[in-house]
Amino acid sequence: MDDLRKFYWLAIIFMFVSFVSCNGKKNGENGEESTNDVTYFVSAALFPNPERGFYKYSDTNLGSGPRLLSTGTLRNYRANNITLLFRYFYLKEFRDKPLSQAALDQINADMTVIRTAGMKCVMRFAYSSAENEPDAPLDIILQHLDQLKPVLEKNADVIAVLQAGFIGAWGEWYYTSNKLNNPTVRASILNKMLEVLPERRMVQVRTPAYKTEYLGRTTPLLRTEAFSGSKAARLGHHNDCFMASVTDYGTYANIEIEKEYINSDALYVPVGGETCPPSGVDPADCQKAESEMQNLRWTYLNEDYYRGVNDRWKTLGCMDNIIRNLGYRFVLHSSTCTNEIAAGGTMNVQIKLNNVGYAALFNPRKVEFVLRNDETGEVYIAETGEDPRFWRPQVVTEMKVSMGIPKDMPSGQYYLYLHLPDPEPELYGNPDFSVQFANKDVWEAETGYNNLYQLVEIKNASSSAYTGDIWFKKK
Repeated sequence: MDDLRKFYWLAIIFMFVSFVSCNGKKNGENGEESTNDVTYFVSAALFPNPERGFYKYSDTNLGSGPRLLSTGTLRNYRANNITLLFRYFYLKEFRDKPLSQAALDQINADMTVIRTAGMKCVMRFAYSSAENEPDAPLDIILQHLDQLKPVLEKNADVIAVLQAGFIGAWGEWYYTSNKLNNPTVRASILNKMLEVLPERRMVQVRTPAYKTEYLGRTTPLLRTEAFSGSKAARLGHHNDCFMASVTDYGTYANIEIEKEYINSDALYVPVGGETCPPSGVDPADCQKAESEMQNLRWTYLNEDYYRGVNDRWKTLGCMDNIIRNLGYRFVLHSSTCTNEIAAGGTMNVQIKLNNVGYAALFNPRKVEFVLRNDETGEVYIAETGEDPRFWRPQVVTEMKVSMGIPKDMPSGQYYLYLHLPDPEPELYGNPDFSVQFANKDVWEAETGYNNLYQLVEIKNASSSAYTGDIWFKKK
């Protein structure tokens, strides 16, 4: 019996050290801080994370005969690691008149389904789905954007990004029956889009030249400009013929210069789109595809088109790697944490992590530490003010935070978690919209917390009082 008991505990210990290793530093006689070190193991698992990865395509005609979304279908997408839905809203019935209330209600209904399914939307509006179909005159487009403002404000939480759209077939800013594809009209539409879309959301344009032309500058965003709400900081890029020809079907006018521009600019704005049937080039193999996505910092890609290219990556064996690395993918390396603290005292945490994905986050997101007492169920949360949008791809980030323990926090043992929730009130606390780290056994699916395997003891004892402004607060 003793041998069986010994075997059991050895097995438990082995399972624990298979995903973390710990090293404690206890207080010395000189009163040094007591800390604990944990090292984490990387996971290669495929899993869903918000606002990144492959998307599923959908479209609908606003007005009569809409194609309605199904919560069940979208939940099935999410079960297959897809958190983005591309949604075309065609406005064919409204080329010469205002949008109806029924049409606006249809958009709201779609957004409710997307929200309920735990997904977000890449959104585009267009008047035409063929080269020979007309678009709408500028005054109608501007009127429609004014009408759309309340809808965009109401549903900004589940809009990942809005593509420029409106001009020409498929809203791709090329074919047009109303002479819209010129700098003056393009500027009018972009000005209005940035006005009606909440400032915390971005617009993507079809070519890098459209952004540089609109801004009147060819230099990419600087870190000091990023996420400032300026026009430059709110314009990203989409490419609907990725790696499909030498110029990606006219996406690039000056290939080397414009790709270098996107490489820098896209540290702070999103890049995404779809592949096309190749013309004049061989279909992209794994090496080319992964290198190009990393260089141009791709966040999302169409799963449904073009299958001839996408399926080749499956055959060549790199599809899983592309699924892993589209957008951000955060990996914990290590953490050091104060593990004995008096109420009213200071808790110091140091986290080392890496973003191994192709791109960075581009929408706002909170970084919180959570202390939970599993005996009492009490939870305390500290919002750090850290901005994870600056956790750059292929760069190790070190985060150091000092936080205050409330003076009335009950004594006991608390586990420490890292939480990256969506800051939108409708989504905050919903684990479908929280970020999972790519480490073994850290994700807690029911809460959206990442377990740091740090056990912290809060004591009723005297200590130097915390003097900062980041306090744990009871949930």
